This record gives sequence, structure tokens and C-alpha cells, in this order.
Amino acid sequence: MVEIIERKMKAGVTFFLIEPRMGGLVAPDTSKQLKKVKDALKHRALSMKDQDFEAMVAEGKAELVQTPAAPARTVRKACTAREVATRESVGVQQMRGG
Repeated sequence: MVEIIERKMKAGVTFFLIEPRMGGLVAPDTSKQLKKVKDALKHRALSMKDQDFEAMVAEGKAELVQTPAAPARTVRKACTAREVATRESVGVQQMRGG
């Protein structure tokens, strides 16, 4: 996971650490394993076309989690891939003009 995050950071994705859901007292429900990328799109959990992500799904390393009712609150910008992998975070691609 850290290698993928490092690769994404080098490609321009910025990761922000966010406040843990419910104060960190309750872990997200990861009981539903994600088996197909299109399932995540169907449930509006995420929207991403990414080879690394598709590989994670194929290897069984991704789970479906419920979208929080309230927006995520940013703690700070992440500095390393390791802290992204060990905390709750959100990755954002740079805005591009068109």
C-alpha cells in the first residue's frame, strides 16, 4: 500500500489526513469486500479510473465502506506515504484547466 501511495504522490496526488470517523471510537464497517471496481462506482463510494486501484481490488485489498453523512474534516496535508497508509485520509488530484 505504501508503494502505491508513494507512486500517487509522485504523480501529483495530494493526500490530506482527516479526522477519524466518530472520533476514532468506531472503525469503518469493512465487512463487504469490494470485488469489482464498477461496484464502487454503482454505490457512489468513489469515482476513479486507476490501474493501481484496479489491481488492489483484483487482489482483494479493498473494501466497501459507507459514505459518511457529514463531510470529512481535514487535519492537515500528509507528508509521507506511511502516514497516509496508517491513518484516515483523502487523496485529491491537482486541478487541471481546460
